[in-house]
Amino acid sequence: MIKKLIFILLLTFIGLSGYGQTTFTQTFVDRCTGDVKVVSATFVNGRATIAFYNRIRVFTQQEVTNGTLQLWLTETYNWWYALSPCSVATQQAQQAQQTAQQAQQAAQTASQAASQAASAASAASSAVSNIPAVPPVNVPPSPPSTPASPPSTNSSSTPPAQNGGSSSSSSSSSTSETKTETKTETKTETKTETKTEEKKTESKTETKEEKKEESKSETKKEKKEEKKEETKEEKKEEKKEEKKKEDKKKEKQQKRAAAPPIMVSGDMIGMQSLSGGIDAVLSVGMSKSSIFGDRSYNVGTMIWSNLQQFSLSASTAKIYMTSDYRVSGIESVSISYSNNFGTNATSMSMSWIEPMSGRKGTFGIGFNGSAVWSDMMDYGTYNIGWNALYTNSFKVGKNITYSPAVIITNTPINAVNQKQEFNGDAMFILSNGFTIQLTKRFIVNFNWTGIKSTNESLPLINSFIIGSKINL
Repeated sequence: MIKKLIFILLLTFIGLSGYGQTTFTQTFVDRCTGDVKVVSATFVNGRATIAFYNRIRVFTQQEVTNGTLQLWLTETYNWWYALSPCSVATQQAQQAQQTAQQAQQAAQTASQAASQAASAASAASSAVSNIPAVPPVNVPPSPPSTPASPPSTNSSSTPPAQNGGSSSSSSSSSTSETKTETKTETKTETKTETKTEEKKTESKTETKEEKKEESKSETKKEKKEEKKEETKEEKKEEKKEEKKKEDKKKEKQQKRAAAPPIMVSGDMIGMQSLSGGIDAVLSVGMSKSSIFGDRSYNVGTMIWSNLQQFSLSASTAKIYMTSDYRVSGIESVSISYSNNFGTNATSMSMSWIEPMSGRKGTFGIGFNGSAVWSDMMDYGTYNIGWNALYTNSFKVGKNITYSPAVIITNTPINAVNQKQEFNGDAMFILSNGFTIQLTKRFIVNFNWTGIKSTNESLPLINSFIIGSKINL
């Protein structure tokens, strides 16, 4: 009996030790975020529930000892790293999101250009029809030539002067007259000479003084006139400068009035990550068109709520028009840079979209290339891809516009760790955008975008956008 009791106690002790509490611990360092992940599991009755990233599984002690748990942790980590913000797939998803937004902008640009072209064509036709006809110029006939009048022949004759009468004088009278004449002449001559000399001296002094006074008065007058002229010229110059300033102000005002306004947009995006979480993203952008509306410029930035992810983008679009004011095509070039937890990525894309006849929408095709590199990567990753899109705009209400877009993108050429790989998986993007024109300057927009890849490991990515646009 005692032996049996001892044997039963030993069995129960062995069973309790087999199904007792044991702890499993393993540490992982996230190569994307740099976070330290500690996986710990406490086995109760031989079982433990382990959660790693977004996956949960129940393991037994036997699976711990045979390596099943370690294999699952490695697979989960590789899955997370392939879908992490630092992955190429995330870069492709972000680029697809940007492509969808650019498609909507292209649809809006095409519709605005078409409406502007239609108004310009109607204005040109009305201007041509309203030109008044030029009346014929009536040349008056030349007057008849009149003969020259003959010169007048009437002349006045003066009668000849008649000489008559005789003079007779005696010798005595003549001698007396000569004496008196000589006396009076001498006296009068001397007196008159002295008087004339005095008058001459007086006149000279008077003329000198008059000349001095006249010169002084003239110089004063000249100075006054010069000052007046200078003040007049200064006033004229000031008036000219003021007119120039006013003209410049008017030109600037006219240019500002003629030039399209700057559009500022702010969007709040709820973007689903590849790992299943929802990230809050703030998107701010500015767009500007040329005076003629044939060129547009866009800049934008996206900032994630974790403040460890951001992107910058810039694009320009050129609108080509036919001779009858129809949009023949839109050429756009864009470049972007993004940083995800220290992993850098740059991309560049070129696209051509062409509106079809009528209101059948717009079709486009584009090519893109991107590069991803970081300190944790031995070699950078490069890929080249293409995309095709179809978009259209419909008036749902008086002030509501619906702009759907369907996009297919693929990156067939990939270079990972200096090894070129072919990727046959494609991404399908469906974008649905609604714009509500509340006022002439204020616009509210709503958007839902779905991204699905043919790669089964990538889930469906959803993003929701609520934003507004203001014309400054």
